[in-house]
Amino acid sequence: MTLSDLFTVTGPYLIAATVVVGVALALWAGREFYAAARQRRVIAARSALAEVERRATTPLARFDSLVRSTEAGRWLERRIQRSGVDLRAGTAVAGIVGGSVLAVVVVWQVLAPVLGILAIAAVSGTFFAYLRQQESRRREEFTAQLPDLARVLSNATSAGLALPTAIDMASEELADPAGAELRHMANSLKLGMPFEKALEDLRTRMPSREIGVLASTLFVASRSGGSLVTALRNISETLENRKETRREVRTILGETTVTSWALVVFFVAALFGVNLVFPGVLETMTTQMPGQLLLGGSMALTVVGIALIRSVTRIKF
Repeated sequence: MTLSDLFTVTGPYLIAATVVVGVALALWAGREFYAAARQRRVIAARSALAEVERRATTPLARFDSLVRSTEAGRWLERRIQRSGVDLRAGTAVAGIVGGSVLAVVVVWQVLAPVLGILAIAAVSGTFFAYLRQQESRRREEFTAQLPDLARVLSNATSAGLALPTAIDMASEELADPAGAELRHMANSLKLGMPFEKALEDLRTRMPSREIGVLASTLFVASRSGGSLVTALRNISETLENRKETRREVRTILGETTVTSWALVVFFVAALFGVNLVFPGVLETMTTQMPGQLLLGGSMALTVVGIALIRSVTRIKF
């Protein structure tokens, strides 16, 4: 029997054996890959749990729990949540304390000891002014999304969906901050919170007249029914017009708002400038009655000027 005859006879068996061995190797490799992937997931889950446990036991985490256990800490945490800033209450308190100490040391050494005490109020005021500005910005962004929100709810309810389902759908379609706030509201409804209470929580987190109008419409519709689709469409048009008006007003008042901050910057720059030109003059002024009256009068005039500017530019829509 020649070699070709031998291959003709055994060829199909060799091919079949090769296929069987290949399939077995593939199955073995797939099984090993699945086992390794599963082991990696288990290790990652254990690592994530260990990381969470480690972070929960750090000194900063324990300090944050201590801060949030107080009424003032819970108030600060609510303010931070409304502003949308990714910050813990304990971290904020630690930052304020550390910044105040640093400001006191710098101002004490550069200007005068008495002004170092005022630096504490300046650091705290700057932080809360930043929080207030972030709250206002987030509320304005949410208000700007209200026309789209009203249209989404109108389309969903016209399709026969219930209000909680429409809110859940809107939370997936809209970007933040409206999406985040609606997800919070939808999760509260899923956990059994009454619809009226969820609306009231939304109005508390995002206080504005536009949100109040929309929440009142949804509240009345959930209680007594009525033509919700028509009401939402009308509200959508009204909110769109109000959004344009708010944008125009903010543009007009932009320069005046900058002026109020410029007063603060000029006052602080004047203090450092005078002390730079005449070293030690502020420390001398704070130890004598005429100098104290002059500094106190300057601070009072600056505060009055800022208050007057803010009162003139404060417009309630």
